[in-house]
Amino acid sequence: MAELYGYDPIEEGAPYDQEALTEGAVKLTVVRRRERNPRNRLLCLRIHGASCKICSLSPGQLYGDAGAIIEVHHLQPLSLVGEPRPYDPATDLIPLCPNCHRAVHTRRPVPWTPEELRGKLSSD
Repeated sequence: MAELYGYDPIEEGAPYDQEALTEGAVKLTVVRRRERNPRNRLLCLRIHGASCKICSLSPGQLYGDAGAIIEVHHLQPLSLVGEPRPYDPATDLIPLCPNCHRAVHTRRPVPWTPEELRGKLSSD
């Protein structure tokens, strides 16, 4: 399961270097990212609801006021689109919980489809 979520497996009892575990250094980075239209997110959630289309988790029911964490997944990844184009919130976008959204994107360059990931989760 660790590989599904993008982690390298660690053998039980394997030694590790304490120096390699240091975190918190400040690093300047430059990132190019594609813009998302917040209206598409709102329309997607209005059309599909706020439950994950893979695992059916409804963060709002689970976490109450802290549950506005549902994410919107582009079925055709923005990274594979040459030029900006319209996305139809009814057919091109789906709501996913943060865990499933992260898991979908562990396969690159083309993410797992919702059906493929659902199959992987149900086969465990």
